[in-house]
Amino acid sequence: MIIEISKVSADGSVFEGEEDAALLDLTAADLYAPEGPIRYHLEARMVGRRLVVRGTVEVRLGATCRRCGCSFSTFSRESCFLYQYETREGQRDVDITPDLREALLLRLEPHPLCAPGCAGLCPKCGRNLNEGPCTCGPGDAPAGREWAALDNWSPHEPFDPPPSARR
Repeated sequence: MIIEISKVSADGSVFEGEEDAALLDLTAADLYAPEGPIRYHLEARMVGRRLVVRGTVEVRLGATCRRCGCSFSTFSRESCFLYQYETREGQRDVDITPDLREALLLRLEPHPLCAPGCAGLCPKCGRNLNEGPCTCGPGDAPAGREWAALDNWSPHEPFDPPPSARR
């Protein structure tokens, strides 16, 4: 998003609108995918030679829950967007796009969950436990016992793997 300095009044100017979510530069390998444009409501004001921009910026995103694998929608919203930009004599505009992008990306959860209390999947049968209990008993262990050697390990003792795991 480009702010033209000539459009900023002495009392401040309001800029509202939408930008293409492509500026987030998210790829298919990322945890989130845009589901709409970036919306902003910003106020810009010149303070001496500095352009001060503050306001709100948000975007709707789709994600996959890291516990249960379900798709869900969420928002990334920065309601305290506040940046200042040094301007020089004759400068016509200021590009705030990198800061908009950074503000939105920093608000994203590193491990998206569909709900804070997501129960995830049963490790044995794979049923989504948010939809109800599975037929596996609570004491049933997962099929593999690859990590069984760690069950009795204490962080205060050195780990000695069982003979079957040594090579």
